[in-house]
Amino acid sequence: MRRICLFAGYDAQNKVQDYVVYLVKKLSLISDVYYMGNSHLPTDELSKLVPYTKLADTCAHQQRCFGSWQRLIALLGWENLLRYDELILCNDSVYGPFQNLENIFKTMKGRGYDFWSMTADYAYDFHLHNYFMVFSAAVIRNRVFQNFWSSIPRYSVIYNCSFELTPLLLDEGFVGNSYIRGYRNENIMQQPQKMVHNFKLPFVKTKSFLPHNKYTAGSGLALRYRIRTQSNYDTGLINAHIKANNLPQSWGQKLAILSGL
Repeated sequence: MRRICLFAGYDAQNKVQDYVVYLVKKLSLISDVYYMGNSHLPTDELSKLVPYTKLADTCAHQQRCFGSWQRLIALLGWENLLRYDELILCNDSVYGPFQNLENIFKTMKGRGYDFWSMTADYAYDFHLHNYFMVFSAAVIRNRVFQNFWSSIPRYSVIYNCSFELTPLLLDEGFVGNSYIRGYRNENIMQQPQKMVHNFKLPFVKTKSFLPHNKYTAGSGLALRYRIRTQSNYDTGLINAHIKANNLPQSWGQKLAILSGL
């Protein structure tokens, strides 16, 4: 099984954070990784990714992750992408993985989907979450899928691409779903402790460790404990990212860091 991963990165400090290096390293075990940063990353920062990528480049733009993926697709060309059995789209909005990704791919192969993601929800109709999406060779060959990427405006902020892509592929007759399935009008990524403990989700949003947002995991103590006891993931990568970017923290979250979780 030949896989290619197009990875979209962004960092306000123009750094390649250690948690991103770890994620890219794990992805390189199951795929060829091509990285595009949406910032002004210096060469010494990009060099952190060289051992784990086929290409590490950067280009500041206003299109978020879909713009970085679009640029990588244009750079590689469909002829090269068609040499792969699966296409992974991933970004750095999550910490992880906490589980063996190859095992998840085996599970999803058994379900027979043409495209899939780790999670999904029904906000604004059913759609797959774009922090980790996978597409089969049949989807990669599809002209409508290819045209979708060429039709994204090059110089505007992209908000709705993730909501448009899922119904577009379903209308083409492809079957898609998520690894962890939700059937209610809710975003299950907003329940990070439940996702890690009950469903063994390999990722949580970086936002889960910030105060006062819908992804917040309370004090962070319980979620860190779940990650530390149910995986080999080093929560120090999370803490280093928080410190490097001076991200806001509640008193409970600060206590979690001081306690070593």
